[in-house]
Amino acid sequence: MPGPNATNTYIGSFHFKVTIQGVNDPLDGFTACSGIKSSTEPMEFKHGMDMVVRKAPGRTVYEPCTIERVYAGYDDFTRWRDSIIAGNIDRRTVSIEYLRPDQSLVTRFDLLGAWISRWESPDLNAMGSDGAMEKIELTYETVIQARGCALRAAVSRR
Repeated sequence: MPGPNATNTYIGSFHFKVTIQGVNDPLDGFTACSGIKSSTEPMEFKHGMDMVVRKAPGRTVYEPCTIERVYAGYDDFTRWRDSIIAGNIDRRTVSIEYLRPDQSLVTRFDLLGAWISRWESPDLNAMGSDGAMEKIELTYETVIQARGCALRAAVSRR
């Protein structure tokens, strides 16, 4: 039985699945997902007459995640966006699963408190043959990695 190496443990960026709480329509048309990013700002401080400025971790900020999919018309996803436009606070959990070629799970990132902050309709071109792709920007409060360490253990309670 072959051991692990770069060939048989390869994780392709093209094997992923997006699941959204409350969206029942099939979501197999996602073709792209931007990276999930966080950054922690450094806080500077010093002790008494200490001549050295020290740094400690401050607030953590999560950047929006953009997902793209083949345009499906008016569906559960669009109704979620309409709810937000109407002024409703409609936050959901969005799960992005990284998969191996055999579709087994590598890891899952759960974007907690997510909502659609931006939507972009597909570009149209009568001279092309590309699929009509819509872009959705998700803003979220925090992210946890389901398999492995939590990126943020203390999730804010509302």
